[in-house]
Amino acid sequence: MTTAPCQGKATSFFQLLQNTPGLDGRDNRGKTHNMAFVLTGLTLAICCGRDGKLSRLHRHMVNHFEELRAATQTWPKRVISRAQLPLLLAKVDGEVFARLLFDWFGLVLSEEAKRWFAFDGKELRGSILPGHKRGEACVSAQAHDSGQVVGQTYYNGRKESERPAVLQLLNDSKLCSQKITLDALHLTPKATKAIHKAKGIYLIGLKSNQKHLYRYCICNSLTSKASYERADEPQRGHGRIDQRSYACYELRPDALAARWRKADMGTCVIVTRTRNALDGREISQEKCYYVSNARPANLEEAEELFDAIRRHWLLEVTHHYRDVTAPAARLGRGWAENQEPACQPDDEQSADARCQSVETIEAQEHGCSD
Repeated sequence: MTTAPCQGKATSFFQLLQNTPGLDGRDNRGKTHNMAFVLTGLTLAICCGRDGKLSRLHRHMVNHFEELRAATQTWPKRVISRAQLPLLLAKVDGEVFARLLFDWFGLVLSEEAKRWFAFDGKELRGSILPGHKRGEACVSAQAHDSGQVVGQTYYNGRKESERPAVLQLLNDSKLCSQKITLDALHLTPKATKAIHKAKGIYLIGLKSNQKHLYRYCICNSLTSKASYERADEPQRGHGRIDQRSYACYELRPDALAARWRKADMGTCVIVTRTRNALDGREISQEKCYYVSNARPANLEEAEELFDAIRRHWLLEVTHHYRDVTAPAARLGRGWAENQEPACQPDDEQSADARCQSVETIEAQEHGCSD
């Protein structure tokens, strides 16, 4: 996190808190403490180097209560109690307050401080009723590093689409400003613009349905040299040997269609996966394309994109766990309206250990024809 140069302010931070609508979520009846006064005192305690423990922050607020009253020309009768402080803070709109802090103090969240999250949806096993092709679907947002599911929503596949459900979850979970991986279904100007506008990073799959962009990425990879490349060690399992290689290419903004101009798309990542039989005979080779608004400046930043593509598949492992813990035999008509949210994997289980399960999921998807 860095600090941008701050210009002179026409108002004080206390006045800004007072005049910001939506910050105080309390009912207007029976208010005892001035929200702006309490938050100003809390902010001063944090800026004075307190360790973040609420008791020590409150002690600082008590010790400097009179000075703060004189500085703000506000005259509350007493300082807020230690017991009441967390109750009042629970009524603060955290997003509004955080935005005020970042804007006022000129804080800029660095790319390293952002986290990767995968968004994807899948039909709930056993929810497709006889005579129908679609059922109830669950859309999840999962952290790449911990495997923790940080948000979920549901939609009816017979009546609704996954695209608006993912966009709604992005807005509700306040993750647009983070680093997001999505599959090719969500490569739309609306999704990419929303993430880029929030200063987030997106990494989205690309398929042939985006004809112009798909052809351009293929031709670009044939006529230009990759900026960064990496080849992973061969992985043996499921009766075959898999080899993955990654290549990162720059995209020229002027070569993109007008609909992508506000997405700031600048990078294409190509993943080549080669499958060989145990006797060395090549079974298949496929290439997958991904686009991003990130612009790697070195190999380390490019490898972050490579790893993010791989870790996106951990969400498929989560879907597999859910299907196993909610077998179809227990699902019946009307289940989607009555069933509790599906169990999620243990958050303490490391993402690295669960990476091994990705091979199992991919093997099931491609079947035994490999």
